[in-house]
Amino acid sequence: MVYSSIIFSAVAALAVVQNVNAHGYMYIPLAEFEGTATSSWIVQIEPQWSGDWDSCSSDDSDCLTSVYTTLKSSNGYSDIRTLLDSNTDLYGADCGYTNPDATAKDPPTTGDATFSRGMVHVGPCEIWLDDTMVLSNDNCLTAYGDGTVDTKSVFTPVDYSSCSTSGCMLRFYWLAFQGVDSKMVWQVYKDCVPLTGPASGDSSSTSKTSTTATSTSSTTGNEAATSTSGDTTTTSSSTSDPTTASSTTTETSTSESSVTTTTAPSATTGAPTTGGDSWTSTGSAMTTSSGDSWTSASQGKDNQGGKGWSGGFGGMGGGDAEVGNPP
Repeated sequence: MVYSSIIFSAVAALAVVQNVNAHGYMYIPLAEFEGTATSSWIVQIEPQWSGDWDSCSSDDSDCLTSVYTTLKSSNGYSDIRTLLDSNTDLYGADCGYTNPDATAKDPPTTGDATFSRGMVHVGPCEIWLDDTMVLSNDNCLTAYGDGTVDTKSVFTPVDYSSCSTSGCMLRFYWLAFQGVDSKMVWQVYKDCVPLTGPASGDSSSTSKTSTTATSTSSTTGNEAATSTSGDTTTTSSSTSDPTTASSTTTETSTSESSVTTTTAPSATTGAPTTGGDSWTSTGSAMTTSSGDSWTSASQGKDNQGGKGWSGGFGGMGGGDAEVGNPP
């Protein structure tokens, strides 16, 4: 009898250990527990939404997920946090057994989060950063696990960029469905992990640089207005750029050498221009026989008669370890 009692006690103790190890907690980033509490579910209750739960077996993922999603919609819920935080007497304390005042942890830079074990129960789970939901799935068993406890479930993707640089609270919720004595029950998990801030590289400031290009439209070089009176040509120079040209009175000569091909007397030979007003730019010699003409700098060409434009202007620059003391 004593021997039988010992065997029974050993089996019972093993069952308790397996039950504790078979649940889990947020492992990366690491949740810490208060006192002697464990990583087990915080409450186990009958389903709070009336439906055909018992028509599904515990391992019938499709059946349970279908019942859950249908009832979630008909009961007006878009997430499980709203439900599980609505009544702490029924659904368990805020943060469950975890310590929300633990030392803040750095979030992983891999854009994910890791559970302490593989999920083996069908049911929805969510991860929130303060009031921003960053991960949600109606069946986390198939989404993030392989059906065994040996392979840790990795929740991905998790975007930590919404976490304030001064820190935030990661909240993990899991509503697991399990068959107990031929009845389906709800098991509630809540973990809280304070974080130091966004993951490295997530927080970035974007600066916009506005570059204003100033375009200046000007005639090329300096403009020289030339009027003819008798045999003497008076040239008064004005500029539209920062370079100031000198004002000179010359005897039909230019300030720089130029190539002039013309049948009329050239300004470089001492002959005056004849007829009309002539405009030349500094650095060019231009001779017209009549009419008005325009030339660009550094190039000399004839324009005989009429008003014309020659040349161009200037351009522009343009592991499965438990935390706390398990029972």
